[in-house]
Amino acid sequence: AKAYTYAADNPLAHMQKARTAEDILALPEEKNPMIAYPLRLHDCSLISDGAAGIVISKVTGINLKSKIEIAGFYNASDYLDIVNGKRPNFMLEGAAFAVEKVFKTVGIQIKDVQVAEVHDCFTITELLIYSALGLVKSGREFEALEDGDVLLGGKCVINPSGGLKAKGHPVGATGVSMHALIYKQLLGEAIGKQVTNAEIGMTLNIGGSGASNMISVMRRIA
Repeated sequence: AKAYTYAADNPLAHMQKARTAEDILALPEEKNPMIAYPLRLHDCSLISDGAAGIVISKVTGINLKSKIEIAGFYNASDYLDIVNGKRPNFMLEGAAFAVEKVFKTVGIQIKDVQVAEVHDCFTITELLIYSALGLVKSGREFEALEDGDVLLGGKCVINPSGGLKAKGHPVGATGVSMHALIYKQLLGEAIGKQVTNAEIGMTLNIGGSGASNMISVMRRIA
């Protein structure tokens, strides 16, 4: 419901219709079938067409009113096989490891981050990312929603674009688009919902059910 609500204000989003949680839960079985228990159709992102691009350059000699830097990034790999118990099914350990490393490199904590675009390929993935980011303890991810910490006006707004769930998931362009969206947020020129006074943002892109975890931290420097 959060994703649909935010995507409704994103002119580039694939899904443009806001839905409440009650709307989704009231859908008949044929409109919201079970995909993999307990996830139903509306818990899954849609495969979308799309494109995104960014230009990265040295700051020296560029005359821009506002500058956004990639302050740090980190990639962590984990086991792909989750069936044979090589890693937990209900934790994103690789993502948490990458977050810890990049935060240490940049010298920040999650409380310093105002906005993030993350890989919500399924609703459960966004929830697990809340604990990987350090917003809540593992197993208590629902509290980030109940307390409003990840909503507009909260501590760290997650996916104000609508995320993969509603913005769409054009696989090759997904990670680049996250950077473009955070860049626009930090400029105060958001595509869709604007997070007020955002100075530090981050992206968390995941592949292979948590086997690949790429984190970037971006911040406004001028």
